[in-house]
Order: sequence, then C-alpha cells, then structure tokens
Amino acid sequence: MPSRSSGRLMLVVTVLLVAANLRPAITVVGPLLERLGSQTGLSPLALGALGSVPIVAFGMVSPFVHLLGRRLGLERAIFVSLLVLTAGTLLRSAGGEAALYAGTALLAAAIGVGNVLVPAVVKRDFPDRVPLMTGLYTASLVAAAAVFSGGAVPLADWFGWEGALALPAAFALLAAVGWAIRKAPEPAPQTAPVLLPGGGLPATIWRQPLAWQVTLFFGLQSTLFYTLLTWFPAIQTSYGITESAAGLWLGIFQAIGVAASLITGRIMQSTTDQRGISAVVMGFMAVALLGIMLAPGLMPVWALCAGVSTGCSLLLALTFISLRAGSPRQVGRLSGMAQGLGYLLAAFGPMLAGALYQAAGTWTPVLWAALVLAVLQGVTGHLAGRNLQLD
Repeated sequence: MPSRSSGRLMLVVTVLLVAANLRPAITVVGPLLERLGSQTGLSPLALGALGSVPIVAFGMVSPFVHLLGRRLGLERAIFVSLLVLTAGTLLRSAGGEAALYAGTALLAAAIGVGNVLVPAVVKRDFPDRVPLMTGLYTASLVAAAAVFSGGAVPLADWFGWEGALALPAAFALLAAVGWAIRKAPEPAPQTAPVLLPGGGLPATIWRQPLAWQVTLFFGLQSTLFYTLLTWFPAIQTSYGITESAAGLWLGIFQAIGVAASLITGRIMQSTTDQRGISAVVMGFMAVALLGIMLAPGLMPVWALCAGVSTGCSLLLALTFISLRAGSPRQVGRLSGMAQGLGYLLAAFGPMLAGALYQAAGTWTPVLWAALVLAVLQGVTGHLAGRNLQLD
C-alpha cells in the first residue's frame, strides 16, 4: 500500500513538473523586451512579432499533436517534447536574430505538444480527480511562469539577456529526467484513442455554436494574456516605473493567478453554470485596464486585478473544454479546435499591440483595444458558461 501511494504521488509530481515547464521559456522574455530592442536593434513591431511566435506555433501544432501521441504514446511524446524544449531554449539564447526567432519557434512547438497532451494524461491517470488536477496543474503552470517573469531582470543583470533566456532549459531538462523515471501504465495508442486530443475534427463539432463559443473564449483570453505578458512591463515603464519593478510586477501579475485559480476551481466544483464566475473575471480585467489609464500610480493594484482575471480565465477556458463536451472523445476534438484556432487568434495580439503603439506613440489606444477584448471575452464566457453540452 505505501508503494502504491508513493507511486501515485510520483504521478502527481511529474505531471505538475511538466505543467510548470509550459510557460517559463516564454514568460521570461516580456520583462527583457526593451533590453532586447536596445541591444539587438529590433523595432517594437519586430518585438511584438517575437511575442507572437509562440502563439502561432501553438495554433499550428495543436491540431496535429494527436499524430505524435498515437505514434509514440503519451509518455514518449511528452518526453521528446521536453528534450526539444530544452534544445529550442538553448538555441534561442545562442545570439543573433535568426537564432532568437528559430529557437522561440522550436521551444514553442514543444510546449504546444505539452499543452494538448498533459490534459490527456490527467484524464488517463486521474479519471476521478480531473477538476482537482486541472486546478493543480494550472496553478503549477502559472506559478512557474511568475517566478521566471519576476526573476528575468535580475538574471539578465547577472548573466546577460542570453543567460536569462537560457535558464529555463535547465528546468525543462529536470522535468525530462523526472518524466523518464515515472512508472505510469500506458495502454497501446490504438486501444485508447479517446484520450488523445485533436484527432480528426469532425464537421459536427465545427457546426455547433457552443463549440465556437468555447473556442472564442479560449482565443480571447489567450489574446489578452499574451498581449499583457509581452507588453505589460513596457506599459509600466512608460508611466515611470523602473525596469526591475516592472518585471517584478509582471511576476506578481502571474503569481496571483495561482491563488485565484485554486480558489475558483473549488467554487466551480459546486456549480454547473459558470456564467457568474465569467462575469466577475471579466470585471477584474476591466477594472485593471481602466485603472492603468486613469490611476497609474496604483499600478500594483491593477497588476493584481489583471492577474486574478488571467489566471481564472485560463482555468475557465480549460474547464469549458471538459464540461461542454459530452464524452472523452469530444473533449479531445473540442480541445484541438479551441487550442488550434484560439492560439492562432491570440497570435495577432502582441504584434498588433506593438504596431498600434509604434503608430500612436502611446499605450492608451492599446489599453482601450484590450478593454474591448475583455468585454467580448465576457460575452463569450456568458455563452460558453451555460450548463449545456455539445450534441
């Protein structure tokens, strides 16, 4: 019995460790964007494009992850993705514009594999604890992202921006070692295809309004998150906040999402309708964006409000995928649709924000545009949060 308990604990720890690697290699970039621009000569538009590369990669990879999962199985596919994540992170820090973009694309593709397959592992290994494990791995993901965001500027001061961008590779390698030694029973891929998301999106999913509502919610919350992740430090420094403090508040912006997602997850366990939760989450983002424009001196408060919103929004998006589908097979199909199209939609956020700032010379139009997106997210959340399921 003790060995069984320790084995179960090992399954939990390794899933959380892998989840913790699904953002740090990306979130470490935001606080260093202005430094990257000054030292590499990249324009705001080019830096915005760099922030969009991971999201484009997610959108392009997600619908096809099931092929890798079926060929290698969940265990091997995730292990290989962690090794590719390590290699891509090191390539990005090698120096030079080409390596910066190529390494970012490679590491993001690896993260895209984890984005789709980790929920499948949770469904397989913890079938009776899916909501709890979803909350835990979301919290693990957000917490690691916050740590690397908050530490990006001090790391760059010590080791240069190349060293700061390389550090997540060590974290990914640690996860690969842990994943290699875990002992999880895995059925042959052909016997359990329902656990592998993204397989052959059927026309019946594409024709259902509820599937599009979930997809749009996923895309809008991703757009807001990655736009803020990319440009929030620059927005803060434009109001006179130091680079180091801006990086710290970006970290806190993400860290508060850990507590928010855990609390929201417990609330969602006791309700079948998420419309009220979605409205509150959108309200936090609206308050944050208006506060930045109207009272920038209270930036820590607005960072906390934005963090609560983005942390809960991610949990809502992942939970909508599970709750609105009527079967495990539908979960996989809806996951492929929502993540594939949602991330492609989100890819335009950082790039268009950079272009808008470059044209206007101020962040105010960007913040107003973000407020419009927050309202649209609230509308789609009201629709996707109803107690309905796909046909």
